[in-house]
Order: sequence, then C-alpha cells, then structure tokens
Amino acid sequence: MTPRPLFPSRWLPLLLAAPQMLIVFLFFLWPAVKAIVWSFYLVRPFGNGSLFVGLDNYLRILTDDRFYASLQATLVFTAGSTMLGVLVALALAACLELDVRGKRLLRTIFIWPYAVAGVVVGIVLKVLINPVTGMLAFLNVMWPGMWAPHLKGEQAMLVLIAAFAWTQVPFNFILFSAALQRIPVDLLGAAAIDGAGPWRRLVDIQLPMIAPALLLSCVINVIEAFTHGFGLVDALTQGGPGHSTAILAYQIYSDGFVGLDLSGSSALSVILMLFIVLLAWLQMRFFKQGWAR
Repeated sequence: MTPRPLFPSRWLPLLLAAPQMLIVFLFFLWPAVKAIVWSFYLVRPFGNGSLFVGLDNYLRILTDDRFYASLQATLVFTAGSTMLGVLVALALAACLELDVRGKRLLRTIFIWPYAVAGVVVGIVLKVLINPVTGMLAFLNVMWPGMWAPHLKGEQAMLVLIAAFAWTQVPFNFILFSAALQRIPVDLLGAAAIDGAGPWRRLVDIQLPMIAPALLLSCVINVIEAFTHGFGLVDALTQGGPGHSTAILAYQIYSDGFVGLDLSGSSALSVILMLFIVLLAWLQMRFFKQGWAR
C-alpha cells in the first residue's frame, strides 16, 4: 500500500495550492477565455462596448496575406531551430559519453545557457551581428553588402534560428544525456568487442534506444518555438526586415498592442492555440504507437 501524506485539515492542501492556482487562473486561463470570446466580437481598443461579428475575424485573418507570411516564417523558424537544436545537443551528449576528460565541467557549461532569457540573447546578438561593428563586419569590407541582416530577410531568419536553437540546446542536452546514461554498458561493451566503432554504436544501439527522448525533445522544441519565440524576435528583428521574421507569436503582439486590433489578435491567438493543441495530440498519438510496439 502506498503511503499517503497526512494533513491536519482537509482544506490545508487546497490552501497551499491556492497561490499557484490563482496565478494560473489570472495569467493563463482567464486571458485564454477572454481571447476566445473577443475573437467573435469587434472590440473597441479603448472600451465603450463591442459588437458581435461571429466568424468575421477568422475570415479576415484567413484572407490576409500577412497571416500566411507569418505562418510561413513560423514554420521555417520552428523547423530550423528544432533540427539545429536537437542535432547539436545530440552531438554534444554523444561526445560526452565517450572517454572525455572533464565531463562534469563540460556538462555544467552546456547547461548554463538555459538560464539566459531570449530577450537577453536578442540584445547581445543585435550588437554582434551589426553589419558595421559586429563580428561579421569584415565580410562587408571584403564584399560590400554581403552581410546585411537588417535588409536581407534570409540572413535575419538564419540568425533567429541559430539564436533560438542555442537557447534550446541545454534542455535537449539534459534529455539526451539522461537517456544515453540509461543504456546498459554491457551492450556497448559487447558491440565494441565485435569491432563496432563509436559511430556504429551510436547509429545501431544508442539512437534506437533513445528514440522516445528524441521524440519528446522534438515535440517540446516545436511547441517552444511556436509560443516562446516572441522575446527573441522582439529584441532582435521586430519582425523585419519586410515582415520576413514576424512569426505568429510576434504578429499577435503587433496586431493587438501596436495596431490595437484586439479582435484580430485574439482570433490569431486562438488559431495559434489550435496549432499547439494539434501538436499535443500528435505527440500523444506517436507516444501511444511507440508504447504499443
């Protein structure tokens, strides 16, 4: 029989959880409910009433070219940062499973970047990628106009992908390190005796056995890119140049707080929420298929 904690009063557990429940309600549940309600209304930005318009806000968004440009930017940003973050973290975790000196120190160094906020990364990178005084300014000396992320959308997107992947590498590294350390040493030792090198052991033994961790990492990275890329974009590119880096999370902010289109931004946030729900459903489906096998 599993022991259960005893409290002097049946209301004490609820009292202890009340502050966290209040924060979740005020900052997550209530705004989500208000966004769903406002998406069916034409809301005046300074109050004084609203008008029910049904699905007009959704139809307006779905017929707007800016929505599809933001969706394309979001998909490119999500796919690129997820692939780069997962591959770099997997390479680091696999290398540290070899006989490397200073493993503990390196693990600590690889985890540290997770504590850096996306806004801080964006501010620092804005200085580093400056085409005049930044690290790559020498390219413009050799080939004038070659490095101009403030004018070329492709370069700005590459910077965003690399920066966001850098913030996700520590979390992925923790997942992969934990999964790799759970693999029995006997399997790797037997493969080494049979002549399998580190690469062959990684491909034939380690990768199949950490497949659940890889799937979990990919799903979490995709959701993070959809929801938490705003701070980096706002600090680094502000959606430019030419709307090329305006991901959906930033577009919601731009429409609602800059353009004062509360109805359109609410409808767009509901669409983004549906994307995240779809991703969560796909995650559960893939996990169930994995467990069934």
